[in-house]
Amino acid sequence: MIEAVCFDMGDTLVAEDSVVHDSFGGSITADVIEGVVGVLQAIKESGLKTAIIANGDSSGTGNIIDYCGLGEYFDAIVISDEVGVEKPAKGIFEAALKELGVRAENAIMVGNRIDADIVGANKMGMISVWFKWNNRYGETVSSEEEKPYFTINVLYQLLSILTFPRST
Repeated sequence: MIEAVCFDMGDTLVAEDSVVHDSFGGSITADVIEGVVGVLQAIKESGLKTAIIANGDSSGTGNIIDYCGLGEYFDAIVISDEVGVEKPAKGIFEAALKELGVRAENAIMVGNRIDADIVGANKMGMISVWFKWNNRYGETVSSEEEKPYFTINVLYQLLSILTFPRST
């Protein structure tokens, strides 16, 4: 039973090419990807828990979350800078799942990177969803470890996955 949905940040919730940096290179603003707010509202209204699991620095990630008004949609925000490990390391996923109080097999991870989001989620036993809406990284699936449980091209497609019964 799905209890939580976890999201990557860059090119999953916000468009990486829209990030504006200050004179020191810190991220200060970005644009959300089409459909993000509607999908997050639907997930929250459904009662599922939500988290951001992001590789990055706390300050820049926090600035973007605040600027975009995303904070209100998440029960947990776990950033590699604060945890000390980056995706695909298990530690960052474990930190988010612990904060949510959810077991890995009851959580979905949505991300745009095979090497970080999908591999990490698969190693944890989470349901992996590859959000492939652009070709920024040009990744292809080349092993079973890299194979997402689902692939979506538009974020609204995630909502139909949330009702998908997962066999154990």
